[in-house]
Amino acid sequence: MAGRLLPERLQVWQQRLKLDDWAISVMTAHRSELRPNTLGNIRWDVDGKIAVIRVLDASDYQMACREALTDMEFTLVHELIHLKLSSLPRSEESRQDEESTVNHLTKALLSLDRRK
Repeated sequence: MAGRLLPERLQVWQQRLKLDDWAISVMTAHRSELRPNTLGNIRWDVDGKIAVIRVLDASDYQMACREALTDMEFTLVHELIHLKLSSLPRSEESRQDEESTVNHLTKALLSLDRRK
């Protein structure tokens, strides 16, 4: 199910966030492939406008399938917002503030989306 959901939701959120000029792919990854205490990550190449998002695989969640899929979409949107903000200056000092802001924006956007 996640194999269909993530590419579909990627297309929706990529359009909403005006990232249409990027070639973005999404794939699942097991917990051992991600940094500790993370549910995903993104790597991008600004010059090539290429990005790869990795989201924790559904089999690594310890919750109901529906909740896992909801969380996977959260991670997807979260990483897309990081990409949207990628042109802003970044430093180790600003990383925690950025992470907090990205979490708040993700929650707000998903809340609006789910009201439909």
